[in-house]
Amino acid sequence: MQSIAAGTAPEIVLLERAAGVPVLATQGVLLDMAPYAERDGFQLDNVPPVLLKYSYYDGQLVAMPYIRSTPLFYYNKQMFAEAGFTEAPKTIEELIQVGRALHKKNANGETEVWGFALLNDPGWFIQNMIYQMGSNLVSEDGQKVICLEDGTMLAALKAWREWVDEGWCWPPTVTRGEATMKDLFNQGKIASYFASSGGMTNILNNAEAVGIEVGVAFLPTWDAARPSAPTGGGNLAIIKQGKNDQQLAAAWEFMKFVMSDAEAAGNAADTGYLPATYGSAQQPVIQELWAKRPEYKVAFDQLEIAQELPWSPYNSEFIEQLKVICSQLIIDRTITPEEAIEALKIEARLIFR
Repeated sequence: MQSIAAGTAPEIVLLERAAGVPVLATQGVLLDMAPYAERDGFQLDNVPPVLLKYSYYDGQLVAMPYIRSTPLFYYNKQMFAEAGFTEAPKTIEELIQVGRALHKKNANGETEVWGFALLNDPGWFIQNMIYQMGSNLVSEDGQKVICLEDGTMLAALKAWREWVDEGWCWPPTVTRGEATMKDLFNQGKIASYFASSGGMTNILNNAEAVGIEVGVAFLPTWDAARPSAPTGGGNLAIIKQGKNDQQLAAAWEFMKFVMSDAEAAGNAADTGYLPATYGSAQQPVIQELWAKRPEYKVAFDQLEIAQELPWSPYNSEFIEQLKVICSQLIIDRTITPEEAIEALKIEARLIFR
């Protein structure tokens, strides 16, 4: 926003889909790519619909899904097998059972192995749990935090706190939370966790380097009849403010290039991010990868049950406060779930105006 005001903004930006896109879109600084797409026959029906949720604003095509992801359940296959579990948990009830079974303490009562780890990323993981309970973080019109009134946020936060208090769920660190969690997994001190598909290549390579075979599965669900998973990652957009027709035309040509099936497939194969188009999923590089390493296909298959956070210009600000309050609840453990809800209600009244 500062570079736009100063007239130094780039033509193309990569924005976090549910936070960055709404902020810039509501400021009216993003190019409507719909006329360009229609003129050039760009096939938007080649993009999975769930990935287009944050591509449109006020009838305009303002962003394209590029490095998109979905969180998955990663687990240590050997540890699971030794405990008698031959597959990943499909429900939260099964997750609790597995987590408790794999939890180990030493002679001093200190945890040696956590059965499960959940990062302080509530805009992803807690939101999805709330969705599985039949509600959502915010209302469909993006104007209210409905889960604070219907009890679903309290249920999710109470469960998370109970898991940590019982000792089988690792409480995330304040800094380097994800890196620390993955390090502990590779040391055999964490048996399973939720994390983005976008980091799958590093997850598999690093674990295999120390002799750990990683299992990859869908996220477990609260309600067997309502399985779901969120999507995340970044969307590409073109800033129109201060740009001439030639710059905008060039930016659109680049956008078409990175969204081409071949380029999207190469990006996905290198990283673990989702193939952004149906056509990219059919490219030889992806088909060969899936045949060799079926773990990579799990994320794309999970799109069948994927859901998105409703569009709201307040998402980013509220989720930041949610992280702060969850830190007090889960990491510091200085407040109760009920106190967390009251604090969140205050923040919601200030943010959703």
